[in-house]
Amino acid sequence: MSSVTASDGDKEGQGLVLQEAQGMGLPVLSTLHNGIPDGVLDGKSGFLVPERDVDGLAQKLDYLLENPQVWSEMGLAGRKFVEQHYDINKLNDKLVQIYQDLLNAKPNDAINIS
Repeated sequence: MSSVTASDGDKEGQGLVLQEAQGMGLPVLSTLHNGIPDGVLDGKSGFLVPERDVDGLAQKLDYLLENPQVWSEMGLAGRKFVEQHYDINKLNDKLVQIYQDLLNAKPNDAINIS
């Protein structure tokens, strides 16, 4: 997923397709763009290169093609990452807890949303 910042400054979000691919156990290749680095373990579940770095993108793609033995390890790392950070049930439970904390909070209480 080779995302780039548009000439007017517009950017893509995180790129759900990267989580879907990692969830399927595939290594991913993308750019250091907006929220994408938050969803990929660079060097572990895939590779990230600077925007518009065609040579860097080609080098990482060549590496993956020439080293299929790393696919399973990277795929497993990506799968575990997605299960830990993007499981809808865990995210829903976390959101419910935030709402419950807000409903039960007193005016000056600090709420933990992490």
